[in-house]
Amino acid sequence: MCAQPTPRPRERDGSSPLHRDASPARPLWRRPLALALAAAVVAVPTLALLGPVAAVLVGTRTAAACLASIEAPRGPALPDCRAEIRWFALPSRLRWTYRTASALAEELGVRAAVADYTDAAVGRPDPAALAGATEAVATAHAMVAAGTGRITFDELGPACGAPSLGREAARLGDRRTLLSQPDRWTDWHVRVHTLRAALTEGDLQRALAIAKGYAAMEPRDEDLRTTTGAILCLGASAEAKRGIELLTLNQDDRAARRYAGMARNWGEVRAVLVACAARAGVEPPPMPEAPEAGVADAVEVRLAQRARLAAARKDAAEAKQRATRAIRDLLGTSAALEPEARGDLLAVVLAEDEALDAAEAAALARPEDDGDEPAAGEAGLDGAPARAEPRAPTALPAGSLRALDWLPERGLARPVIAGSLRARAAARAAELAAAPELSPSQADALRAAAGALALRAARELALEGDAPRAVDALDRLGPLAPELAPEAARALARSSVWALVGERDRALDLVERVDLSAAPPALRAAVLLQRAEHLASRGRRRDAARAAVLADEEAAAARAAVPAGEAPPARAELALLDARSRWTRLALALPPGDSPLRQGSPPAQLPADHGAAWPWVGFASLDAPWARDGQPALSRALATWSAARDAPPPARRALRYAALRGRGDAPPALIPYAALSAQLLGDGEGDPEVWLDAFLAIDASRFSLRRYAFARAEAARWRGDEGSAAAWQRRYDALRAVASDPASAEIARYLGI
Repeated sequence: MCAQPTPRPRERDGSSPLHRDASPARPLWRRPLALALAAAVVAVPTLALLGPVAAVLVGTRTAAACLASIEAPRGPALPDCRAEIRWFALPSRLRWTYRTASALAEELGVRAAVADYTDAAVGRPDPAALAGATEAVATAHAMVAAGTGRITFDELGPACGAPSLGREAARLGDRRTLLSQPDRWTDWHVRVHTLRAALTEGDLQRALAIAKGYAAMEPRDEDLRTTTGAILCLGASAEAKRGIELLTLNQDDRAARRYAGMARNWGEVRAVLVACAARAGVEPPPMPEAPEAGVADAVEVRLAQRARLAAARKDAAEAKQRATRAIRDLLGTSAALEPEARGDLLAVVLAEDEALDAAEAAALARPEDDGDEPAAGEAGLDGAPARAEPRAPTALPAGSLRALDWLPERGLARPVIAGSLRARAAARAAELAAAPELSPSQADALRAAAGALALRAARELALEGDAPRAVDALDRLGPLAPELAPEAARALARSSVWALVGERDRALDLVERVDLSAAPPALRAAVLLQRAEHLASRGRRRDAARAAVLADEEAAAARAAVPAGEAPPARAELALLDARSRWTRLALALPPGDSPLRQGSPPAQLPADHGAAWPWVGFASLDAPWARDGQPALSRALATWSAARDAPPPARRALRYAALRGRGDAPPALIPYAALSAQLLGDGEGDPEVWLDAFLAIDASRFSLRRYAFARAEAARWRGDEGSAAAWQRRYDALRAVASDPASAEIARYLGI
């Protein structure tokens, strides 16, 4: 048996008990270091990949928060949000974050440029800053065109369009920028805004020069083509002929084509075309035969124009006779004509038709079947035709005696009749009313027509700037008008005449001296309202506030006393007077002396979210709920305005931004609304004119240019800015000169002058 070998421990391998304790110890830090190095090997690439992504996320949040702070309550300094671009600098250089970071950096630059421009009009309005901010917007536009080419941006805030200097200038009412480079704009609506800006400035020559440039570019959009053509019609013969070409294209296109199943009527375009041809001394192109789309509407406008042009040609007696015969046929067969349209056409017949006898005139003034036939489109509850309410076709409500109600509406909706022709028609109606063969009712109809025609003649003559003849028309035939029976009504009408021609001291004197003790509440409210306006324009603020409070109280009493069965036109007129008095009171009455809000109004307080402070009232439509009894929208809006005016400067700045987003709801009381809007700027907070240009840029398109210029001039006087008032008065006078020329009357009305 062999002995098993005994293994000997190997030296220094650590297995021998002799050497196990003698081996060197392993360092304690070696294992954590190895783990750290392993983690670093994994973390560095991860951080390299995810770090830029995290920077983009952080930058998105901080940039969005900075941009949102621009419209939040803040100080006068605009937050510098461009600094947040640092978060996108490195990520925009890496392949995996390049697209996202570059797009966000581009959007930040766009929004910052537009914010600078908007802040110069809203945050701290300043004309120099506004002009200086335009290039940044133009640069942003070029940056987007060379970059992503996007048309919308929605990552860093509410969705907005790609930057466009023209669109931004139109949005903010920046007329100087629009007019400085009109050929630069490519959008048709920006070009329309540019032409309208030139007209707003009262600069017809500049408007003609811009229109000639646009006409050379062969405009394809209908609205741009008609606006351009109509402005050219105000120029010399060669320019008018080019305008005829553009307008003829629109007339024929509307008559022949439908777009998406819709068609546009072309009666107004035809009226402008005929007026343009008369100015150029050429025959107008023929009307479309058998139109397949739009129709030739605006019949009353074109009939009155036809009679005027025939009367202007001394050798065209037969043409004038045919024109007046057509008007007589329309008046005799259409009982559904609007009262003012009937009065306009009646004025043409009375002034131009020498063969008209007293009985025929009385029948035209008040047709025997008026009230027996329903208006077009009306029906009873059971499907049978509804009976139209009887009405006096030539009567005017008492509220129409105020100067602001005499300013023209926008558009060519009604015939354009000169004041001198209306005065002749009023005199003829008064003469025929004395004919012995008339019955008492026929004589009363003609006398009422004579009074209403005299009142309208005074209105048109005042708008033309002829105050002596306007006052003469009131004095000679005023006693025949029921509206002018009270002494206060006569004083109010004369005051309106002098106010429209710029004689404000005479206008104020008439409404200050009149005795209101015997006047009904509605008439007292109208007189006191006009008194408050004139006092404010003369700088007598305390007296104006007292008159405004009294006018509001009388208007409230008048509306409360309306019987339930009152005709809708009378109720609408009182609702309009009531709203006007409340806006005027709010604009002029300041605590602690006078309360700016009527008793029982909601408390003047603002919500926590300033962006939702402004309630929508719906003033663009007179049939909206604001005009009905028991509707709270108007009261809430007035309370909001009262609280906003008294808010601290940071809150007012945020409220101006919120108001800019909610534009388009200006009330018909444009003067107190503009004056109140200017009060959202405190002393030293900016230029009210720049702010009003921006705030009223959308609402201005709802009013005629003359009404807008008159309101801006009066609002400037209310706040004591004589320089701005003089500038707007010059614009108003220039617009009045264009509109008062009979040869361009229809063209001017079509252009909104």
